[in-house]
Amino acid sequence: MPTDDRVALADDPEKEVSGMSEDDVRPRHSNGRCAFAWCTTLHGETTHPDDEDHRSAGAGFSARLRGVDESGRGAAVDVEVGILRRRDDTENWLVIEVGGGGLALSAEGARELRRALADDPQIREALRP
Repeated sequence: MPTDDRVALADDPEKEVSGMSEDDVRPRHSNGRCAFAWCTTLHGETTHPDDEDHRSAGAGFSARLRGVDESGRGAAVDVEVGILRRRDDTENWLVIEVGGGGLALSAEGARELRRALADDPQIREALRP
């Protein structure tokens, strides 16, 4: 459990500073480095607090997409897949972004999706080139 030890500054014994700082509770990452090896965010160099979220580089590709209620060939769009962990999250999320929208799957949900794509014989057969 954190303590709130106070010490006097050597150059001014009248001033006390707390032994706990915001950095002890929510560490800032000096030199843009992050505890998550996959994170590409340059922490401390962003201009908005939401930009401090942990984000992977992501992988982009083009794909034809359509809504589940739509028909036709769909539209060619850019898709990006990556990892996101917001500052108040306790787990990583797989993010699939398309245009101005997207979805985020929990790590468990992403593992289930991977399992379904790899292990379900009907899905595997339907997606074969």
